[in-house]
Amino acid sequence: MATTPTRSQVHVDAAMSNISIAYRNANYIGPQVFPIVPVQKQSDKYFIFDKADWFRNEAGPRAPGTRGPVVEYSLSTGTYACEEIAAAKIVTDEAVENADNPLRPRQEAVEFATDKVMLNAEATIAGVVFGAGWTSSATPGTTWDDDASDPITDVEVGKETVVGLIGREANTMVIGRNVWTDLKQHPDLLDRIKYTQTGIMTPELLRQLFGVEKLLIGNAIYDSGVESPTTSSYGFLWGKHAWLGYVSPTPGLMTPSAGYLITWKNRVVERYRMDIEKADFVRVIWNYVTKSTAADAGYLFKSCVA
Repeated sequence: MATTPTRSQVHVDAAMSNISIAYRNANYIGPQVFPIVPVQKQSDKYFIFDKADWFRNEAGPRAPGTRGPVVEYSLSTGTYACEEIAAAKIVTDEAVENADNPLRPRQEAVEFATDKVMLNAEATIAGVVFGAGWTSSATPGTTWDDDASDPITDVEVGKETVVGLIGREANTMVIGRNVWTDLKQHPDLLDRIKYTQTGIMTPELLRQLFGVEKLLIGNAIYDSGVESPTTSSYGFLWGKHAWLGYVSPTPGLMTPSAGYLITWKNRVVERYRMDIEKADFVRVIWNYVTKSTAADAGYLFKSCVA
């Protein structure tokens, strides 16, 4: 019978932690939409600026002997609480002894568990980005899989809405894989690029057509069913939606941005020995929370393809 390890038996494996930190999955775009902001405390408050204070024209002439106009801004506070997200894998001695490279089973366990944790973060961010919390949203009157639709005009409406609310251009656009599949075949968009070198739509050409600094395509898939050896239910994590927003190039809790992935401590790998089972227990831990920090800074296109 397995026993619960004591705290002294569980230790952070520095080498395995470095493997976890270095791990990347190119399909995960979440941290490019909600940048990572490290914090010193697991839960705390952060400041929220009063938007109106920044756009009020209050500067004016200073008469001799006076202070001149004194301007101030007010602050309110929001809160965050990072949650510990974990995934563990058991590596048996037999797996290590029979591997061509004894290090691979442990490294693969770290990478597998890390991917599970990162998939959770990706799903959480996608849920917020394509959720109902934004000030502005719309479902196109004619969805973008219809040849009669006008995606460029729809996107321009979204861009003008964002800049009118926050005074900054929406610089990032996120589209689900299903949306990309339809847009790259849209006749109006193809007509606009027909004189390019290839005449074939690419993400870069679509980015230029929409006039944003960054276009991200949500390619990550997930199995929404329960574990089963015979059935799976795969789908694209980012769905059939699109989003425009302002993402700060210099992330920080004092910097306006649509949202952040707030992280407490680095991602770490804990390991302990299971002598009775002749195995190592490998667990990846990441403390984080996803926060939408500026609801005005995003514009959601809900169900923009059928």
